[in-house]
Amino acid sequence: MYIALLFKRICAMLVAVANFIGFSLGTGVKFVEPVGVEDFHVTSYIVGDRVLDINNLHTEDFDIITDVILFGCATFTAQGEVVLEKDTLETSLNNIRTVIGDRDITITLNMLGPSYTSNGISWEDDMEQQSIEHNKAFASGVLEENIKKVIEHYDFDGVHFDYEYPIKLKHWNKFSDFLIRLDEVMPDRLIGIAVCEWNANIKTKAIEAVDYFELMVYDIYDEADGKHSTFERATELSHEATMKGIPPEKMHFGLPFYARPTDHDAYWYDYIGYYDKLDENNFYYDENIQKSFWFNTPDVIKAKTEYAMENGFGGVMIWHYTCDLPSSNPNSLLRAIGEATK
Repeated sequence: MYIALLFKRICAMLVAVANFIGFSLGTGVKFVEPVGVEDFHVTSYIVGDRVLDINNLHTEDFDIITDVILFGCATFTAQGEVVLEKDTLETSLNNIRTVIGDRDITITLNMLGPSYTSNGISWEDDMEQQSIEHNKAFASGVLEENIKKVIEHYDFDGVHFDYEYPIKLKHWNKFSDFLIRLDEVMPDRLIGIAVCEWNANIKTKAIEAVDYFELMVYDIYDEADGKHSTFERATELSHEATMKGIPPEKMHFGLPFYARPTDHDAYWYDYIGYYDKLDENNFYYDENIQKSFWFNTPDVIKAKTEYAMENGFGGVMIWHYTCDLPSSNPNSLLRAIGEATK
């Protein structure tokens, strides 16, 4: 695995150098390495407590999914200690591995950092306080080794981080330095992080250390009608992400298997619960709360997947697995991804 990872990183560096030279010389040429179907990733977050019952996993789905991120089972503290939901982690991981069988699918463990204490001033202030707590963990001197121990003990292929959000450059710099050190501590394991197109202010050396960037082009809305994560809006923002210096082949284009209301309120409705209740324009109106939800349906998911393939992205990313129907169902969103990649 180490040799394969090293080869991929060398290729990414060569593409980045080519891009730099092209723009520096004023040619305006963007060198995007084509991503073939065999190299295209279909990465799915799986929430641990959603798959404690193995019947919530469907073996045919893993003929489409290539990478799994196990979510909701691990955190780290400001002191650099890793805290596990041990029963949830072990049961869900065993179920996932049983259903995957002998397929060559990577499984990484997601780790959430210390949360913030809201003082009610602003979201920006909340994020500042969260970054301060994260920075303590990064400076602890023990976090890297503690993560390595867990990853090796459970034989994960690597680790993922959903750090939302280090909105100041000084906090990004500390996160970047941590990622570089972590890669040095466990060079034979994958490292992935979730990013937004407006906020990926990561150091160049950290870009080299990170294997996969999960691009969260969702929780975004059309201004006119409040539709959530449309094809047009998501693809527009993905262009901005490619200007952050991250090679497209390292980015996975995010696909929401859920909907948000048109007024942006704090509701998340899983596709599986509403797919058969949508009107002809993909809306569901909840009379109880008097809000409209617009869903990504199979045609939208397929179009986004095709866009990602045609524009050199390394894959797509699903948030999250149990929001969908089994891929054997004609209405499945994952099935639409499979049709696009085949």
